[in-house]
Amino acid sequence: MALVLPADRRSFGQIEQFLQQDEIVALPMATVYGLVAKGTSPAAVAKLRAIKHLPAPQPLTILTNSVAHAETVAALTPAARQMLSHFPYPVTMIVPAKPHLDPLITDGFASVFLACPDAFIAELVQALPFFLVALSAQVGETVFTTFTDVQRYFGSQVAVIVDGGSCHYRHRSTLVDFTVPQPTILTYGAVSVDDLRPILPEVVLPSHLMK
Repeated sequence: MALVLPADRRSFGQIEQFLQQDEIVALPMATVYGLVAKGTSPAAVAKLRAIKHLPAPQPLTILTNSVAHAETVAALTPAARQMLSHFPYPVTMIVPAKPHLDPLITDGFASVFLACPDAFIAELVQALPFFLVALSAQVGETVFTTFTDVQRYFGSQVAVIVDGGSCHYRHRSTLVDFTVPQPTILTYGAVSVDDLRPILPEVVLPSHLMK
């Protein structure tokens, strides 16, 4: 079974050690639990994808905590930089990927996801000498928002589970597309369009989300 660690800075050293060995770590986030791997290791990225058994091609999420960090993996518009300046925040961004990223991360897409939903993730990203890629901890359509569920379903598949109890929002991040002329909300999540407007006045809704 997976080693269980507390969700605080004292665990960062052990988390890094396991990630350096290409192991998969389950992390609590304010939104849902995530499965993460060392983004610079093709073996670790492949292991992450194998655990999730994604039903269709999908780029991975890169965890990032700043404009400077994000610019190493993605091309950023002024609107994307504005959003990143408010990280950590429960939004997942779709942005153009830098061409040097491993194809295992982009999976045939020209874009990648960026996220940093809370301070714990921001501090971990800052502490590590490599970037993290992530997928949500889920089975089918059910995303896991408690330590107990993650331990039950992934305890024998990952090396470490960081115990953060129950997630704050217990819901996915709001998904915003920054590859189009105006930032566009694609799916609702932890924050609403009204929450985002003070940060991104130009953010819009697609027709299927308009009431």
